[in-house]
Amino acid sequence: MVFTRFVPALALAAITATSVEAMPRVDPAVHRTLRQQGSVNLIITMKESTDKVLSSVKENEFATRGQRIASLVEELESHSKATQSSVDALLSQESGNGQPSFESAESFWISNQKYIKGASPDLLVKLLAVPEIQEITEELVLPLPQIEVNAGNDTVITPLANEWGVVKVGAPTAWARGYTGVGAVVGHIDTGVRVTHTALSGSYRNDGYSWYDPYTKTATPTDNNGHGTHTIGTIAGSGGIGVAPGAKWISCRGCTTSGCTQAALLSCAQFIACPTNAAGTVKDCTKAPDVVNNSWGGGQGQTWYQSSVNAWRAAGIVPVFSNGNSGPACGTANSPADLANVIGVGSTTSTDGLSSFSSKGPSVSGRVKPEISAPGSSVRSAYYTSNSAYSTLSGTSMAGPHVVGVVALLLGKSPSYTFDQVRSALINGVDTSTLAASGYTCGGTRDGTFPNNQYGYGRVNAVKVLGL
Repeated sequence: MVFTRFVPALALAAITATSVEAMPRVDPAVHRTLRQQGSVNLIITMKESTDKVLSSVKENEFATRGQRIASLVEELESHSKATQSSVDALLSQESGNGQPSFESAESFWISNQKYIKGASPDLLVKLLAVPEIQEITEELVLPLPQIEVNAGNDTVITPLANEWGVVKVGAPTAWARGYTGVGAVVGHIDTGVRVTHTALSGSYRNDGYSWYDPYTKTATPTDNNGHGTHTIGTIAGSGGIGVAPGAKWISCRGCTTSGCTQAALLSCAQFIACPTNAAGTVKDCTKAPDVVNNSWGGGQGQTWYQSSVNAWRAAGIVPVFSNGNSGPACGTANSPADLANVIGVGSTTSTDGLSSFSSKGPSVSGRVKPEISAPGSSVRSAYYTSNSAYSTLSGTSMAGPHVVGVVALLLGKSPSYTFDQVRSALINGVDTSTLAASGYTCGGTRDGTFPNNQYGYGRVNAVKVLGL
C-alpha cells in the first residue's frame, strides 16, 4: 500500500508543534473518501508496536496457560492505554464539542490501534498533529469469500455417511483409535453459526464465553449467510460432516452478508486471544481456544493482521488461514494466509487434484504458500437455512476447516504441542504420491517437488499427523 504525506494547506496552518516529516503517514484513500463522502472510518496505528510487550511476556514463566494469556492481555492493554493517551485526550475534547467530529471510537490492544468511525476532515487535521501516531488508514472492508455453490440445499435429518473430505484426510481411522478431538477447543472467525443446527449444537462450548458479535452484540450465535455454519460443521460437526466431532467450538462474527470490516476482524482477534461474554464486558483468558480457523482474506502482501497473529502465537493459539480463491494463476495467495507465521491452506478435489480456484504462491515476499492442502471442492456441511439443512460448497474456505479439524485431533492427543510442533506434524503428515499434476510451476517449484506453491507440502493426512 502506498502512503502519502500530502497535507491540505489548512492542516499545515493548524500544525505548529509538529514538523511535516514527523507527521503520520496517510493513506490516499482517506483524502479520497473525505472528498467524496465528507467523513471516513479510520484506523489509527501508533508508533509503538506491540513487539516489545510480546517479547517481554514470552520471557516470563507462568504456572498455567491461562495465567500467561491474562498477563499478556494485561500488558497489551496497559501499553495501548499509555501510548494512545494523546489520541484519547483529543477524542475526549472533540466529544465535548457541540458538533462532534466523529461518531464513535474503539481501541484495539491486540494491535495498538484506534478505530474512529465517521471522522470529519477537521478531526483528521488535528490527528496529524499527534506525534505518537505512525499512520492513518481508511478502514478496510473485505468482501465475503467467493465460494462456489455446487448444489441446492439438501435438507435431511441425518447425513447418510462420512463426507468424502472427512474420509480423505483419514479422520475415521483416528476416531477408531480413540481420537475425536475431545479436549481441544476450536476458535472460528466467520459469518456466525446457526447454533441450533442438529449437527452443531452439541459441540458448542456454551459457557458464556464462546460467542461474540462485534456488530450487534447478539446474545447467542446466529448466521445470516451460511458460510460460517458450513465451515464450523466441517471442523466439529456431528453425523459424519466434521473432522473432529469431539472438539468444542467458539465463534466470533467477523463478517456479515455485506463483508468483513477491519474493526470487526480486530475485535474478533481480541476475542480469540481472550474470550469475553457476549456483551464484551467481562473477559476470561482461560477460555482461549487452541486453534483458530480463518476462512477469510483478500489481496496480497497485506500485513495489517500481523500484530493479531503475533498475539495469538504468544498466547499459544495456532492460526490457520484459507489461502484464497484467486487461482489458477501463480502469486495469488491471499493475505493473511501469506504471512510467515501462519498455516495457509490450499484446496484439493475428491480425486486429489488441485482445485482450479485455489490460490497459489509464492507470496509477494517469495514465501512458499500454501503450507498444506486439504479437501475444498464440493464439500457438504451444515447450512444456515434450517436446523437440518446441508449444502455443498467449494472454496479454500472449505479446505482450511479440514486442517483445523486435524489440528484439533492432534491437540486432543497431544494437548501440550506448540505451534512449531503442530506445524511440523502437519507438514510431515501429508500424502504426496496421489496428488495430480497441476500443470503449474509457480515460483520455480514443480508439482513433483515438495513443498511447492501449488499444494504446499502435500494433502493433509490425519493418520500420519497423529503418528497412528
